[in-house]
Amino acid sequence: MATRSVKDRQPVPGGTPPSPAVSGEGQIPPSGEPSEINETPPVTEKAGDHTNGTPQLIKEIEQITDAGEETTPDPKLSARFFESINEALAPRQKLPGFADPHMERVNSIQLPPWFIDRCRRAYMAVPFDSAAEARVLGVTSAAYGEGKTSVAIGIATAMAVDTKKPTLLIECDFAAPSFHKFFGIAEAGGLSEWLEGGSRLRIVRGAAVVPNLFVIPAGLPQSEPARFFYQLVDRNVFEGLRGVFGNVVVDLPPTLNISYSSLACALADRLLIVARSGVTLSDDLESLVTRIGKDRVSGIVLNGTDFRTPKWLRMLL
Repeated sequence: MATRSVKDRQPVPGGTPPSPAVSGEGQIPPSGEPSEINETPPVTEKAGDHTNGTPQLIKEIEQITDAGEETTPDPKLSARFFESINEALAPRQKLPGFADPHMERVNSIQLPPWFIDRCRRAYMAVPFDSAAEARVLGVTSAAYGEGKTSVAIGIATAMAVDTKKPTLLIECDFAAPSFHKFFGIAEAGGLSEWLEGGSRLRIVRGAAVVPNLFVIPAGLPQSEPARFFYQLVDRNVFEGLRGVFGNVVVDLPPTLNISYSSLACALADRLLIVARSGVTLSDDLESLVTRIGKDRVSGIVLNGTDFRTPKWLRMLL
């Protein structure tokens, strides 16, 4: 049977940020095409539901988040893990008019406000558990080139701005990392190197305009990425991150044609699939949703949509 394209529209020209749209609850319409964005009210979160780590850590990050309950470190996580987090989050004293030479920051990415707003709609449509101490959202796709990393960056930025909580954007695409290209940071010295025991966990601060956003790059490309996912699970790394960050956005690899897709997707509580209009095949989407499980997919983000309504009208919708 011949495969079908998701949309007959043309993709957005290169260099222009894609316009995402989200379908509800990961269900694919009978036609095999993901629907446009169906907005649902955001899940409200009670003030006392979130915890932000140990008392020492709370004191260090009280400028960017409310104090929370004490969290017991997982015994499988080394002391260097929490030392790295404390060092990244701790406020530093510096001379007036001088930048801290020891603080690594990402280069500011100029994402258009409309793109951030579309990403905001995407994460607000996800039914998170209001009682959870942290929200862990994974972003994946069927193949490369569909814009999953751009959407992950947009969602993390929107969550950090909206919630005011420490928000982590972590790259888990060990085979083809790209954060160093997006953020203008060094490629070496990332999550994979830390898991191998060769370096301290590297946490890069976000741009000054979003001070509560933090980034963990994947590091150098790896030929055997599956073993790093096993280490993440075995060492309960994400359980440790939940006690510190209120929001965690995971940039996962394309999961259609890899053998460890279920292991990679298990890192997140909920998942969003990114597809590109005119490029992604509907058969691939159906296979991906089936492989991940419909109950875990919260929506499909459609990139490269060619809006036929005027820009001024879209801004009012």
